Amino acid sequence: DETLARKSDVHTMRDGPARHLLLDSFQRRLIHDALALARALRRTLVLPRWTCWCDRMWSGSDDIFHFGCMYPGSQDGKFVPFACPMDHVLSPAAWAKAEVDYRDAAILDQPQLRASGAVVDVGLEPRPGWTRKAGSLPLGTSAAEARELLKPLAATPVLRLPHARGLLCSIDDDAAFNSLADRLLRIPTWCAKCFQPCSKELAGWLPAEEIRRGGGWDKMSYCMKVDVPPKFDAGGACSLNVQP
Repeated sequence: DETLARKSDVHTMRDGPARHLLLDSFQRRLIHDALALARALRRTLVLPRWTCWCDRMWSGSDDIFHFGCMYPGSQDGKFVPFACPMDHVLSPAAWAKAEVDYRDAAILDQPQLRASGAVVDVGLEPRPGWTRKAGSLPLGTSAAEARELLKPLAATPVLRLPHARGLLCSIDDDAAFNSLADRLLRIPTWCAKCFQPCSKELAGWLPAEEIRRGGGWDKMSYCMKVDVPPKFDAGGACSLNVQP
């Protein structure tokens, strides 16, 4: 992705919580617009294949940082970064409570979806210079425009997008979706112990402001905090998720 590629710090920083936080934010913004489009089309969202740069601590009772952000006892595998399950990034319980259905990316590996025409790739192009053609959307589109443009593909089982950042400028019911996204796009509880004050142990991993945000300054535990992607504007102004 060109925007992410321009952030050279992503490619030079060491694996660990700082890189995980930055790229988690990037992946979370993609899900925001993909979910909005799926709901606008009355389709079920197929989640992406997640990548994590830090394992998730379930109990928060161990020091994951001392072991390279890998679960204690598993660090010899040197598996970071790794393909992680949804519950490392989002809360399946929150989605179930909101009664929002989804499918794991593994569904695309099913033989019946490998049949010709079962999965159609939708092209995304910058709005300037875009011309209407089958299976294509301009970036910064609206939910109403996307529905109209994708009508010819209504019977296609799966529509696959290369990404979804900056895809939608506005949606039909922004208040309802903003409320839903606020519940669904939060990180599940992610905490870990520090066996010295976190301000010291995490100094090589995270900036001071992030350590304070996670409640770990001069304390012996840290909880990862991740912002929910920006809301669609209630006044109708164009709101694009374009920053990682």
